[in-house]
Amino acid sequence: MRKLLLASVAFASLTFGQTQTFTYSYSGLPLPVFPDDWNVWSILPVFVPKSIAITKVTASVTVQYSGVGDLNVYMWSPSGTRTKLLERNCGALQNINVTFDDGAPSMFRDACPSTTGGIYRGNEPLANSKNENGFGYWRLGVENNGSSRTGTVTGFTVTITGNVLGPPVIGPNTILSTSSFETGAIAPGDQLTLLGVNLGPTDGIRADPTKTLPTTLGQTTVTFDGVAAPLYYVSDGVVQVQSPVGLTPRSTTRILVTASTGSSLAIPVPVFSTNPGIFTYDASGHGQAKAVNQDGSLNGDGTITGSDVPAAAGSVIQVYASGLGAVNPQVSQGTPAPNSPLSLVTGRVTAAIAGVPADVSFAGLAPGMIGVYQVNITVPAKLPSGTARLVVYVDGIASQNAVTVQLR
Repeated sequence: MRKLLLASVAFASLTFGQTQTFTYSYSGLPLPVFPDDWNVWSILPVFVPKSIAITKVTASVTVQYSGVGDLNVYMWSPSGTRTKLLERNCGALQNINVTFDDGAPSMFRDACPSTTGGIYRGNEPLANSKNENGFGYWRLGVENNGSSRTGTVTGFTVTITGNVLGPPVIGPNTILSTSSFETGAIAPGDQLTLLGVNLGPTDGIRADPTKTLPTTLGQTTVTFDGVAAPLYYVSDGVVQVQSPVGLTPRSTTRILVTASTGSSLAIPVPVFSTNPGIFTYDASGHGQAKAVNQDGSLNGDGTITGSDVPAAAGSVIQVYASGLGAVNPQVSQGTPAPNSPLSLVTGRVTAAIAGVPADVSFAGLAPGMIGVYQVNITVPAKLPSGTARLVVYVDGIASQNAVTVQLR
């Protein structure tokens, strides 16, 4: 199977109105084109934060590579429609710097232009995506399918013309764990972030986290199979919600957002018994965990608050997570967990620091918080000082990669 190499993009501001044209560009670092035998696609994603009924799409592509005839260059719409722009065309041509446009008089594979720039048709029409919704991630994929040479993909821009739609829009790739920022599945009582357009008021509204969360906030409601769920925060582009604790694992739930402008499509999402994720200071769900040392100080290397410090071997760190699944006794969704009795995770919770098993002395809902779990972990002896990878498991299901704590 071909592996995908992805880079991240920023989430832009949201507006809507009549038929218009919008342009969005990849802003991450250039990605390498790998040798053929690596079997790796380099993927440049561009997020379109508008609900647009597409009438036309153009795509601008820049690749530095000696021997364009080695390359496959494809584009995928948010709906998954694949358009072949190039497929091992133009032999020894140096580099690609072109805008693909269905209205161009000639195809790139026929012209094989030796000068930079220009407008040409691709191997397949971009009109493949006509009438789809432009909201979501567009992806440019470049694969070396012919040699051991390497190169660099440096640019991808997508321009969309269409009718900007008013109702809320979410998609399966914009329903994420609030802690890990990963998509794909949810768990009962999970904390979720929905990214989209027209989801709520332009000025965001946050619920009081010390009280029972409302199921309607700023005229926005999120339902799971028709059941309204507790809301932490709503805005035009972001909603944070707690999934119902009564969701049935090994099933599919349908998530729907209703706002003042109407209702979204109901998006099906798999439900697992657990979906563990560790809260981090980085919004991407990577890097330093939100953790407290045994003496009450924040865990860190001194760059978070200036007073954060590493943890000593044998000491206990408190780590905060979401998606650890069922607890006993159960706590009503949308309400703060009590101090007594403590609600303990019913699954088997284990942990590892720097790849070494670490004892878990407590795993349950964090008292006073809503939908947040606390895991107390003892730092193993004889680990090297510095940054160490942290993983929490529930019944063998691991939290996200690249979460760290600091040790001394």
